[in-house]
Amino acid sequence: MKLNRIWFTAILIALFTFPIFAQEPQLVDETVARVNTDIITRSSLIKAQEAYKRELLEKNNNDVAKAEEEYKQNSDKVLDILIEDKLISQRATELALDVEAEVNQAFVRLSQQFNPPASLTDLPEILKQQGVDIEDLRKSFRNDAQRRAILFREIFSPLYEKVTVDEKKAWYEAHSDLFKVPGEYSLSEIFISLENRSEAEATALAKQIAADARTGKPFADLNKLYSDPKRKSTEKGGELPAFKDSDLIEYLRKLVEAMKNGDVSDPIRVDKGFQIIRLNEHKLPGLVDLAQVEAQIAEQVAFEKGQNRLPEYFKGLKEKSYIRVAENYKKAGEVN
Repeated sequence: MKLNRIWFTAILIALFTFPIFAQEPQLVDETVARVNTDIITRSSLIKAQEAYKRELLEKNNNDVAKAEEEYKQNSDKVLDILIEDKLISQRATELALDVEAEVNQAFVRLSQQFNPPASLTDLPEILKQQGVDIEDLRKSFRNDAQRRAILFREIFSPLYEKVTVDEKKAWYEAHSDLFKVPGEYSLSEIFISLENRSEAEATALAKQIAADARTGKPFADLNKLYSDPKRKSTEKGGELPAFKDSDLIEYLRKLVEAMKNGDVSDPIRVDKGFQIIRLNEHKLPGLVDLAQVEAQIAEQVAFEKGQNRLPEYFKGLKEKSYIRVAENYKKAGEVN
């Protein structure tokens, strides 16, 4: 079961500021915008624009024409996002929010994406070889964490507290595909080895054990008495790891599909012996219970409601701030 648990649309800001691709050095840098005491430089804007272009190219399956068209329609939003990012960072400083633990966890998650996983000690050099400056990346992770923390605190948390039971139930029902769980089989086995036994002896013993199990003798006790001690399952009284419906090998699938909970199979001839299977429990496919996921669902409902409040929130921050965009970078008709 997968459930999207992001609090807000941080994807855009990550794309705009994440320096995935090395940029050519700029001979001349200049101030594009001033946001209170911070500035946005031309080089940082270019870096954000290039990252956005590459993301659009990937999104459009490397269709250059489509990516370019979408970029033309949205390119002026890049600077807006960078300005919002500065305002968020300043708000985080004002509130003394510490997000370094989240930043460190982001690096841990990144290191685990390599195959094999990279150590945190080796990560800076690996990233450098890929054209990524780790300090720029740390700044990007910090910006993203600050954005999450601020918007959760000031927009989503109040909404989260007011999500009703009916709203959670409606969201759960409308997104039921997210909560599907496959069927699962719980099985136990007794394995009668052919080691030091003839085929006839093993066959007779396996049939007797199956009959004893069906008459009510505890399966775990029979396993302890007769099952091959070298089998891993023997340590657990014959219990096997749980199997999802799709994980069962073919012969077991055909066998257990015809069984009911508590049934014991006839001996099955397998490599090096006979296997006797008990179906302990078959959990049918279904949905995760609402009570198990209602907190995540409340987050999603709050997230969706909060999207409409984001423009007004940033408008308020901007109205209380000194923001000046250089003439060459203003939108048509824009006035500082």
